[in-house]
Amino acid sequence: MIISQTPLRVSFFGGGTDLKDYYENHGGAVTSVTIDKFIYIIVKRRCDDDIVLNYSEREQVKDIHDIKHPIIREALRLANVTKGVEITSIADIPSQGSGLGSSSSFTIGLLNALFAYQGMWKNASELAELACHIEIELLGEPIGKQDQYAAAFGGFKQYMFRRDGSVDVEAIGITQEDSRLLQMNTLMFYTGMTRKASAVLGDQKANTDAKLSQLHALKKLSDLGKEGLVNGDIRLIGDMLHQNWENKKLLSDKIHNDEINRMYDLGRQAGAYGGKLLGAGGGGFFLFVCPPDKQLDLRRALRDYKELPITFEQYGSRIVMNLNDRSGFLQYREPAALAI
Repeated sequence: MIISQTPLRVSFFGGGTDLKDYYENHGGAVTSVTIDKFIYIIVKRRCDDDIVLNYSEREQVKDIHDIKHPIIREALRLANVTKGVEITSIADIPSQGSGLGSSSSFTIGLLNALFAYQGMWKNASELAELACHIEIELLGEPIGKQDQYAAAFGGFKQYMFRRDGSVDVEAIGITQEDSRLLQMNTLMFYTGMTRKASAVLGDQKANTDAKLSQLHALKKLSDLGKEGLVNGDIRLIGDMLHQNWENKKLLSDKIHNDEINRMYDLGRQAGAYGGKLLGAGGGGFFLFVCPPDKQLDLRRALRDYKELPITFEQYGSRIVMNLNDRSGFLQYREPAALAI
């Protein structure tokens, strides 16, 4: 039995510049961090040749081509696992439409577990590129590349998306003290709305040429935000998140609505420096940076919305259990990001 653990992510700055329509002409940059909310994938050998899948639905098939779940079907093909296997996914939070990169975390965790099941180990770059291949190239999702890389590498990182399609990964040198300080000033609230990211991103993709000035500003904020994180400047981070949100709203009308705008206004009026809706937009979680002495006011203002406590996570996808069926020996595999 193999178990992988893959984190969800919070994207601070630059989201939208990781779409191919933008980065292949201008280069993109996204700054993000992973959090202590995970997707677990369990892969177990069966005594028959059936393929059994347990996610929000249950599938039991004899032929890989009959699998309804497109990501699982393509991942099984890539890993050459074609029969006699049971796959179960477990998420810490309801993941669909969360804005926390759950679909890509699922894909990364599944690939990591399947290759480990086959006795093969893929590093973070390989996992990220394979996940992008499945989601963007094979399945045609109009999404970017930031979520796959964040799930694979983990921690505070800046991802630079080059025009040739390559991705440079730079660790942000934030100290543990500054990380804890940021965490103390960060709150997340659930909007109560979900949306399919591809619908929002498809509209944004169509508007790329008309929204270049906003996208350029978002890319610049990724660099400025990285400096703010390194310097531990909480007020600056909050102010830049506000700028990021104001620019992001202009990319597509599907990103925000009256309820989302009201929620953000309530947060700012209660004392938050700034914030942004996580993910593509249209629903999911709102991130706020707010000083501790104003957080009670913020919670009161947003009392109709569920808060999600988080801590920052330093690791990307990793194999947390590898139980050899023959020897019964339990092995621990270091995080894929450390294998680079």
